[in-house]
Amino acid sequence: MNRGFLAAAALLLATSGTAKPVKVEHDSGALQFSYEWPSEAAAIPALDRKFRADLVKAYDEALANGRDDQKLYRAQQREGAQDSYSMAWTSAGETSRLLSLQNELSTFTGGAHPNTSYDALIWDRKLNRQTSMEALFGGALTLSAVTRETYCKALDEERMKRREGEKLDLPEFNACPKYSDLAIAPVDTNKNGRFDAIDFVASPYVVGPYVEGEYAITVPVTPRLIAALKPEFRSSFEAQRQ
Repeated sequence: MNRGFLAAAALLLATSGTAKPVKVEHDSGALQFSYEWPSEAAAIPALDRKFRADLVKAYDEALANGRDDQKLYRAQQREGAQDSYSMAWTSAGETSRLLSLQNELSTFTGGAHPNTSYDALIWDRKLNRQTSMEALFGGALTLSAVTRETYCKALDEERMKRREGEKLDLPEFNACPKYSDLAIAPVDTNKNGRFDAIDFVASPYVVGPYVEGEYAITVPVTPRLIAALKPEFRSSFEAQRQ
């Protein structure tokens, strides 16, 4: 399966009438590959093109690495071993102005276990480009100012629950992480067209060891958070009922 075939396959899936979820899969022997995004993203031409370009780039890089790793697997007599790359984008909710997406990326390149990471993307329909949670705020109160105390407290509580009250020796696994290290996305939990929560997802190794997995902490939207948003984005959010 070559680069041109991948691009053509993604284009065909994304432009066949009404927007549908897009999923491209291929097993080359050296690489088991999968990349998908939802119909909400496929319906936005610029975003759909972005994902198709990302798909081709990801496949090219993962396949090249997979072919190199095959030499190592043969030397190690690991018959049947192969690399894998799986990217799955899902919708966390949408409003008339914004589309919120989250992803899970799972890769295997011959180590002791697969690696998993998480990310988020917000698309501004009016500006027809990617934005971020931080960019939705415009005054003195930032995203961190209106959510950090709640987030850090909830994270500590979840870590203590998983660790049965014990703290780890590594300081970084007990600290509250920088927001730049997290996948942050607004979420429409009741599917009514307005965001009422913010998801903060820390990939493995960010706030704890691999065995603890990811830490997904959900912080409710509050009137204070809405007031801190730029005026043009306030109608996309609603305070979560307590």
